[in-house]
Amino acid sequence: MNLFIFDFDGTITKEDITDLILEIPEEDRVWEIEEEWQNGKVTSHECMKAQARFLSGITTQRICQQLKEHSHLDPCFLSLIQFLKVTSFRTFVLSEGYDLSIRFHGVQRHVEDIYSSKLLVEDGRLTGELEVQNEKLWNYNSECIGCCICKVDFLRQLEQRFNIERSFAVGDGRSDECLFQYVDVSFSLNPEYKATYHVRGLCDVLQILRKTFRC
Repeated sequence: MNLFIFDFDGTITKEDITDLILEIPEEDRVWEIEEEWQNGKVTSHECMKAQARFLSGITTQRICQQLKEHSHLDPCFLSLIQFLKVTSFRTFVLSEGYDLSIRFHGVQRHVEDIYSSKLLVEDGRLTGELEVQNEKLWNYNSECIGCCICKVDFLRQLEQRFNIERSFAVGDGRSDECLFQYVDVSFSLNPEYKATYHVRGLCDVLQILRKTFRC
């Protein structure tokens, strides 16, 4: 089978949804932690866990309001999903972003296999705790940033479980940059990252795949 891996924030959505949610508490320390991560002082999962603490007490309703006002799906996401189904791809979403964001946009209705960071909720309010997929520093590259989900390790697990003919991935972040080195075909929305194709959005991905599979 052919495998297609989606990133979520800034890929399936036009905006970085995690940043949109982190704007809600209006805390400067949130962005100071972000800068520490960018400078390599903390790992990605350490950064996201620390930032999540500032979301404690915020209601899921408030988050949904923020996303309704400021976030949008890529206009070609549903068309791309339909194309992948018709051409018998198996699709996955692997995201360091929040599960609440993915559910808000209804991605689970179109992709069964979704793995992301999970914001814990009690009585409709965030607890400030974040569950991540793994916290191990894998050694797939010399500059591992300690992601909330190691996408390369996940790919390795899938390769052991399934007979994968070709693997494809699309994304815009540093965790995707690492994955791009290990899939057969990569689509990067960030021009700084080395990939098979540099694209502006999922419409470009769909166009390339249609030519590749002559559909």
